[in-house]
Amino acid sequence: MHSPDPSDSAPDAHADQPTSHEPATPLQNYALLLAYNGSGYQGWQIQPHGPSVQGALEDALHTITRRTVKVYGSGRTDAGVHALNQVANVRLPPGQDLHKLRASLNGLLGPSVSVKAVVPVAERFHARHSARGKHYRYQLFNRPFPPVFGRHRAWWIKLPLDVPAMRAAAAHLIGEHDFSAFRAKQCAARHPVRTLHRLELLERDWPGCTLSIELEANGFLQHMARIVTGTLVEVGLGKLPPEAVERILAGRQREQAPATAPPGGLHLLRVYYDLAEFPELRAFTEA
Repeated sequence: MHSPDPSDSAPDAHADQPTSHEPATPLQNYALLLAYNGSGYQGWQIQPHGPSVQGALEDALHTITRRTVKVYGSGRTDAGVHALNQVANVRLPPGQDLHKLRASLNGLLGPSVSVKAVVPVAERFHARHSARGKHYRYQLFNRPFPPVFGRHRAWWIKLPLDVPAMRAAAAHLIGEHDFSAFRAKQCAARHPVRTLHRLELLERDWPGCTLSIELEANGFLQHMARIVTGTLVEVGLGKLPPEAVERILAGRQREQAPATAPPGGLHLLRVYYDLAEFPELRAFTEA
């Protein structure tokens, strides 16, 4: 069982405002399952200096419903980070034709964002606060030549990596720890303790990926997955011994951990929820 995914900030207000002076009507909470290529976005959250996935989705919903709505995501993925199964929720007038709504959204969002499914959910559901955990995958292309098909979705490392040493280092990070050394200095999380349930390295031979780092936790601090990846790569290149990771973890200082891995290799694979509490989300498993 995944424990709750701690929030990095205070809850958002739940005020969805119609664009005209229409009578207030009860709204239905809907959950959306999304995939997106983050290369052209400044991350999930609306930003003043560039396009965001949240902004694109809210603009599309405004065009369809003629309402100003707020979309809540399960997490604020960074600029350039991708998602295969991001979850969001939004409140809309009830009785939506879900097939038409999904088709209309996909028609407006273009090729970089895909709405895979839309389901009605309980009013208490919140994509971020109801989450019990997340699964990220970081993709690496470890060959002396660059990737052609995965250039924006993997970190190219031309020198050979010592994968057994990386696995030995990863073992020190599994479990419940204070991950202060593995979070961005500007991270706003209330506390740095997280439980890393899985940290596994899988060797593959895909066109754009030869090594993936699978990370599952009850929650992630800002840049945590990318700093863990950057640290493991330093071990793989022989710049750090595997046992140094235990020292870095115990030191709790960001300066002790290596540089943050580039965002393009990171993918949000899955967000975990309690399906006994929200059985409507079983449809997302099928999608």
